[in-house]
Amino acid sequence: MSISDNSVVWSEAVVGLSARYGNALVPEVEALLKRASNGRILIACSGGADSVFLLLLLVARSNELRIDLVVAHYNHRWRGATSDEDAAFVQSLAETFDLPFVSEVRPENEAAFTETTARALRLEFLRHAARQYECSFIAFGHQMDDILETQLQRIARGSGSEGLAAPRPIACFPNLPTHVRPLLNIRAGDIRMALNSLSVPWREDDSNGDTTIARNALRCKVIPDLHEALGRDPAMGAARCRRILEEDATALNEIAKAQFPEAFSAQRKLSRVALREAPRAISRRALMAWLDRHLLLASVGASAMDLLLDEIYGRSNKHQVSAGSCYIVIAGESLEIRMDSKLEVELSGERQPLELGTSLLLPTGAVLELSQVTLDVHLRELILAGKIDPAEEAYCAVAQSDSLAVRGWQPGDRFMPIGAPGTKKLQDWFVDRYVPKTERKQLPVVINGFGEIIWVPGFPPAERVKIRKKTKLALRLTYRTRNTTSLA
Repeated sequence: MSISDNSVVWSEAVVGLSARYGNALVPEVEALLKRASNGRILIACSGGADSVFLLLLLVARSNELRIDLVVAHYNHRWRGATSDEDAAFVQSLAETFDLPFVSEVRPENEAAFTETTARALRLEFLRHAARQYECSFIAFGHQMDDILETQLQRIARGSGSEGLAAPRPIACFPNLPTHVRPLLNIRAGDIRMALNSLSVPWREDDSNGDTTIARNALRCKVIPDLHEALGRDPAMGAARCRRILEEDATALNEIAKAQFPEAFSAQRKLSRVALREAPRAISRRALMAWLDRHLLLASVGASAMDLLLDEIYGRSNKHQVSAGSCYIVIAGESLEIRMDSKLEVELSGERQPLELGTSLLLPTGAVLELSQVTLDVHLRELILAGKIDPAEEAYCAVAQSDSLAVRGWQPGDRFMPIGAPGTKKLQDWFVDRYVPKTERKQLPVVINGFGEIIWVPGFPPAERVKIRKKTKLALRLTYRTRNTTSLA
């Protein structure tokens, strides 16, 4: 349908929509808008049914709520001319209601052809537009069915209550506009039925039927099967679950804030003793808040966070995790964020545990890191062809559960790198490769739980951990000297 369709009487459509759904806004969102000193709202409108419904409903309630509206549209250019038509539709819709309209087109040099990148670009535009028009709020058209889809995706990623409580009706961010989702009480089907009954047009994205996209597959295949298998509507249960999880998360965060005020005030250090004495759920929230205040939360993945908590509750007196350009350092009874970690691994005979997510700073200033990777065809071919620089990295067919450690070179060490006819002393390998004596004791020696050498930078990994044609998961060891890593 087109915005210029003469069969649409917009004033009647707005009144009709308000009569049916005027009281359906999420109560806490409505209350927030009523008491806001600045009620100017930027509406993120794609032209789809949900955002068109949101626009019309807020137009209907604007006088009562004392809000001013600005319409915003981001053109991802996913679908060529069709995307341009979407933008024109939203602009015409804004003009119909005499509302300010702001838009942006994805630059050609931006590689936006992933859902994650597309969301980031759109959010950056929306926040910039909100500042431009002095909007205190950005309104999104997420509805009840989006809750279940989001939960299923986040369950697969291993999210906690914070993640499973999304999308929240109200999401606040320091020094940024508040995000509001007024439609979380309304089903997607009801929205479309209401628009159809009032002859209100919207733009339908053809890619919504592409089930190679995860969210579409959930919507079109998984959730209908789940509904049939359970004999009940899972979307209703997911909505209630989201509300309860938000209550739990909010309560736990308040407890964490009272128990660890230093974590919420961006201090550089935290007491490891206090964290260990608290329940893990409270310590996790304090740790997340602490990292967030230092703008480091996005740099610490889920597995690294779990490892960090394990170390806090464990017995190790020295541990560090890389977080962007910083290090989170555990030393004795405290945690500290350091721009350039002073916790150095002594390359002696003593083993230093090397775990997933660990970044160890060596006395030379080099950094040794361990991560797990899934090998795609291209990467496996590079490894098998010997095109990986052994001075900087190694890929090993070692199970994640296997324990690795690092120590210094010791006389008598024997090593059999890939392609060698047998083992021989590491010292002899150094001589063969012309490794200066001054450097030999500075190179880390990575060993497994049996004490066997897995890798020494400059050499291929051990023959016994060789990547083969059917290897799917591998451990990646990286060795970066001060010349190739930024610790400042």
